[in-house]
Amino acid sequence: KDFLGFEPLSNVWKMPEYSFNIPAQECKAGGEMINLKGSICEGCYAYDKGRYKFKNVINSMYNKLEFAMSDYFIPVMTYVINKREVKYFRWFDSGDIQDENMLDNICKICRATPDTKHWLPTKEWKMVTKYIQSGHILPNNLDIRLSGLYIDGPPPTKLANKLGLNTSTVVTKEKFDKLLFKCPSSKQENQCRDCRACWTKGVRNVPYKYH
Repeated sequence: KDFLGFEPLSNVWKMPEYSFNIPAQECKAGGEMINLKGSICEGCYAYDKGRYKFKNVINSMYNKLEFAMSDYFIPVMTYVINKREVKYFRWFDSGDIQDENMLDNICKICRATPDTKHWLPTKEWKMVTKYIQSGHILPNNLDIRLSGLYIDGPPPTKLANKLGLNTSTVVTKEKFDKLLFKCPSSKQENQCRDCRACWTKGVRNVPYKYH
């Protein structure tokens, strides 16, 4: 924080530990989906609701976006994550991957923090596909989950299987209640608590309850 002038990590109360965020306003796929009826981005909470609407929070996220595009991103994030002995880290509680170079830098940070399990949910299917199909190998401690694009819509299972990735979906209460496995946060004050499904590669799809 002293070096950058701002705190590089986010401490989101519902998460077990830290995360990283940038402005939802800068999402590529999400920026197109926010006006699509029934999409998971319609009425995006991180766009202008809750704490995300405060000027200091917005300024902080734009600082992080600039930081993520800088040469300091890899060494500083690596140092901070290792220094704080973070066990579970989430990428983008707000925002998403900006380009393949950012994804590559995140992968380098993951490799340099081997004691940390990283989770990256993303709607940027094309970026991830291009990155993997160009020959890049993902770190073992990074679980990328391709997000379903519509509420009650199917997960992108075929593409995820092809790329060796997992998925996540958002479903309404009627469908959510019928599922055998689902995100338990809706029954525990919207907190992960002891659940680590999103970081677990053996969990192929994580359904979240729409709210």
